[in-house]
Amino acid sequence: MDKMENLLQVKELKTHFMTMNGVVPSVNGVTFNIKKGEKVALVGESGSGKSVTSLSIMGLIEEPGKIVNGSIIFDERNLVDLREKEMEKIRGNDIAMIFQEPLTSLNPLFPVGKQIRESLLLHQKITRKEAKQRAIELLKKVGIPMPEQVYSSYPHSLSGGMRQRVMIAIALSCEPKLIIADEPTTALDVTIQAQILGILNELSELENTALLIITHDLGVVAEIADRVMVMYCGQIVEEADVFSIFDSPLHPYTEALLKSTPRLNGQEKLASIEGRVPNPLHMPKGCTFHTRCPYAIEKCSSNVPAIQEFRPNHHVRCWLADEEEGGIKIG
Repeated sequence: MDKMENLLQVKELKTHFMTMNGVVPSVNGVTFNIKKGEKVALVGESGSGKSVTSLSIMGLIEEPGKIVNGSIIFDERNLVDLREKEMEKIRGNDIAMIFQEPLTSLNPLFPVGKQIRESLLLHQKITRKEAKQRAIELLKKVGIPMPEQVYSSYPHSLSGGMRQRVMIAIALSCEPKLIIADEPTTALDVTIQAQILGILNELSELENTALLIITHDLGVVAEIADRVMVMYCGQIVEEADVFSIFDSPLHPYTEALLKSTPRLNGQEKLASIEGRVPNPLHMPKGCTFHTRCPYAIEKCSSNVPAIQEFRPNHHVRCWLADEEEGGIKIG
C-alpha cells in the first residue's frame, strides 16, 4: 500500500490499563491504515477494544490507561509523541470525533449553536458574526429544519436524532480530514439511523473526508463502509473490503457475527455466539477465540496465529484459514 495514499497509519498499537488486579491489554498490537476519503468500519462486540482504539487515536486515554507501544502516524506526524497542547490543535480541527451519546457530549448549559460557534472560534481565525453564520449553515447542511431557531435551542429540547446531527455539525465545523464516529446510530430508531448514515456518507463523498465508524451493528457496516476491520479481544482478526466480509468471511468470529445478524426475510433462525468474551486479565493461550470457536483445532489452543494476507487485500488471523483452502463458508 502506497504510504502517500494513507492519511492515518496505526502500527502495532498497544493500549493497556494498569489495574490493581493486573494489566488489561484493551488494544493488543493493532495495525491498520486509512486512506484519504476512505470509509472504514471497525466491528466487534462490546469490550473488544474498538472505542479504546479510537480514544488512543484522539489522545484521550486517561489513567490508569496508557499507550505502551506502537505508533499513530497522521499526516506524517506520530500522534503518540505529541504533547497535549499539540494534540489540542489536531483534535477537532484535523481529526474530529462523534461520540456515542450526544446528550453527554453536549454542554447542557449552552445553546447548541453557541457550541458549534465556539468550536469554530477555537480553531479558525474568524469573527463571532462569521462563526454564527457558519454554524447556521452547518446545521442546515446536516439536515436540521429551521436552523436559525435550532441555533438557540438547548440540547435537552432536541430529539436524539437532532442532537446527533448537531454533533456531526460540530465535527464538520473545521473541515477535518478524518471523522471518527463511535456508535453514531445507537439508541436511534431505524429511520433516523438511515438518515444519520446518509448524512455521513454524503458529507464524506462531497468533502473527501475519511470516516472511521466504530460499531457492533453489521447493518451500519453494509450501509456505509468501503472496508471492514473485525476486532476481537484487542486484536484485528480479519480485514477486507465490505463485499468480501459479507460474501466469504475467513474468520470464525466474523462468521458468527454474520449469523447472529437478523435477516429481512425473518426465516433463518438467529444464531448466538457460544460462550463469553474471555476475562482480559486471564486471556486464553493461543488464539483468543478458540474457547468459543466451533472449528478449533489442537494448535489453536497453544499457538498464537499471525495476521496474514490469505487473499488479495483480505487479511485474517486464523489457523483454519491456513489449513483449509478457500476459508470458512457461511451456511
